[in-house]
Amino acid sequence: MNFNRMIPELSVFDIERTKKFYRELGFKIEYERTEDKFVFMSFQDSQFMFEQIHDDGWNTGELVYPL
Repeated sequence: MNFNRMIPELSVFDIERTKKFYRELGFKIEYERTEDKFVFMSFQDSQFMFEQIHDDGWNTGELVYPL
């Protein structure tokens, strides 16, 4: 696999729902750390990393749903 020069890593509230949603769009799991609730997914030339929000994460402020 060739990695894109830049791969977005998104924080999500529910990793299982995220995986299901992106699989239904055609993405496949390339790598997963279930204990960390982290997944790397790809579809054609698109690549994304997702990590479920947790207390030890890199969050720098309060997380709220978009208005």
